[in-house]
Amino acid sequence: MKDNRKTMLITGGSGGIGIELGKIFASAGYHLVLVALPGDDMQQAKNILQDLNPFINILLLKKDLSIHGAATEVYEFTQSHKLTVNVLVNCAGFGTYGHVNEICIDRELAMIQLNTSTLYHLTRLYLRDMIERDEGQIINMSSISAFQPNPSFATYGACKSFVLNFSRALNYELHERGSRVRVLAVCPTAVKDTGFQVTAGMEHARAFSSFMATTSATVARDTYEAMKQGRDVVIPGRGLGFGHALVNLLPASWKMRISKYQLQETL
Repeated sequence: MKDNRKTMLITGGSGGIGIELGKIFASAGYHLVLVALPGDDMQQAKNILQDLNPFINILLLKKDLSIHGAATEVYEFTQSHKLTVNVLVNCAGFGTYGHVNEICIDRELAMIQLNTSTLYHLTRLYLRDMIERDEGQIINMSSISAFQPNPSFATYGACKSFVLNFSRALNYELHERGSRVRVLAVCPTAVKDTGFQVTAGMEHARAFSSFMATTSATVARDTYEAMKQGRDVVIPGRGLGFGHALVNLLPASWKMRISKYQLQETL
């Protein structure tokens, strides 16, 4: 009997926003492929998701996506398992914080590779198959920092600007050519219940205690709803999209000041 369930592949799928999205897609009946760093507790994530839906298949792939060529290995993994990836979620990422000249250059280069180059490469690899089938959804995790320059968060914000603009332009191209493939850029504010804050060295940054801060579950919920609505961009959190639209009317210099204030340490 043919299995008509769809398959979702998510990078960074072992925790945070990734596992929350996994919960939603698992509950919706999708088979899952979780890709995460070696050392992350992927088996625990699999157990949580399998308990939600024991009738789906869940495959795990341990891979450091900040290494050049990792995207090809992910694609080959799904090809070797004869999987049709209907939904690709590029969720893996990390940030660097501080003055550019004071941050380890190798760490920033690894971040650029993961947040932009690997995301681009995975998008290109799976996009080809989706266009051929005339079916598919790509979800790229951007950030609220994508909309303006961000002192002390300069490289990370620039990476997320790439993700936002690349995703929206690609979605426009697909729509223009009559394709049913869609691309969604997700632009959350600071997410306070993931490991991102500690990894980036932002334990005391004001943004994570701000009223605008959000949670992984909220991001996942609003992302899924935006996907179903066929949108090209979403700022998760009730009312945050409207609030951001107002802020976006300000001059760039003002928006930079606001961003700098939010990124400052409270201690």
